[in-house]
Formats: sequence, structure tokens, C-alpha cells
Amino acid sequence: MNEYMEDTQDYVCSISPTEFEVFCMELLKNYATEEHLRDFNIEHNVKQQAEDGTYQLDIIARFTALDVELKILCECKQYTSPVKRERVELLESRLKSLGMHKGILLSTSGFQRGAIQYAKAHGIALIQVYDHSCEIILHGSGPNVEIHENDPLKYIEDHWPPYRAICFSDKTDEPKVLYPTIEIVTDIYAEANKLLKEQYGFEVPLSNKL
Repeated sequence: MNEYMEDTQDYVCSISPTEFEVFCMELLKNYATEEHLRDFNIEHNVKQQAEDGTYQLDIIARFTALDVELKILCECKQYTSPVKRERVELLESRLKSLGMHKGILLSTSGFQRGAIQYAKAHGIALIQVYDHSCEIILHGSGPNVEIHENDPLKYIEDHWPPYRAICFSDKTDEPKVLYPTIEIVTDIYAEANKLLKEQYGFEVPLSNKL
């Protein structure tokens, strides 16, 4: 667990707060598509009135389950140090004030153990979003060798999503990769396989568990 909470050194802090919130919204949209959520709707930068005042909310998502509309409050934080328990407690307090059913905290850093424990106890999801460029896919040919624009590895490098997100859920002990989704990864490798077939005359079998 420590490698996710403490050892991640690359943070998505180069984009603006608004761009980060929009990215988080797109991330959640992709996840909702994979989950086949019914009547899913998501909004960014929303003002909502409660008995104790007016709240400016990063993201609100809604979907239907058991013929009931469920409302999700999502907060997006560009932090460079692990999120503390107090930040999760504040989100849980807002959920009560606004009558929301679920809370999600998305952060560019990891989460302290106390924050994870509190989130699990109160059913709040924690998502870490961080830089994840395709650094492990490298060309061994050297910098002076020209790489064909249709090279399969270059295609993967050029199209791999620049960010990665993991989710700390109250249902599992280990975090789950939330983004890029299986569909996104499969599509990238499928296109690279077509180039592999064209360039070298063979394909690499794709696992259903990608």
C-alpha cells in the first residue's frame, strides 16, 4: 500500500485546477460507461444551496439504481503531499449537508493511512491521479535511427493516456486501476496490432484480461 500512498513522485500539477477538474470529470465518465450506469449525468463547477449555506462544488454526478436517483459529490485536489484524514472528514460533512449519497475525493497525491481508514469506514472513494506517460515502452535503436511513423511501439507511445488514476475503495484492500480503462488500453493495442501486421506480417494475441 505504501507505494501508492507515499512513493509516487510524479504529480499532475502542471495543468490548471480547472483543467484538472475537467480531466477528473472525463475520467469518471469513462468509468461510468464501463459500469453501464443507468441515466448517468455529470456536471462541473456547480453551486448548490443547503441549509447551512451555498456550496461551490467541483463535480456532481447522478445515476439511477433500483429506480432511485443517487447523487455523488466529487472533490478534486491538486496536492503534492498525502491527503490527511481531516480533508476526508470535511467531504463527509458536506455530504450530510447537501444530502448526497456518495463522496469521491480525487487527488494528485496519495492518502495518509488515517484518511484511507476514515474513508473506508464512511463509504468514501479515494482516487489518486498521477502522471503515467508510457516510459516503459522504449525504442532500443538509439537516437540517431529514424523511426517509421507507422511503427507499432511509436503508436502506443503517442496514444497512451498521459495520466493514470487508481481508486482506494471500501470494498478492497488494494487500489484498483480506474484510468486508463480496459476499453482504452484494448483499443490502443488493437490499432498497434494492425500496424504490426502491416509492418512485420504477424500479430500479438490480446488477452481479455488486458
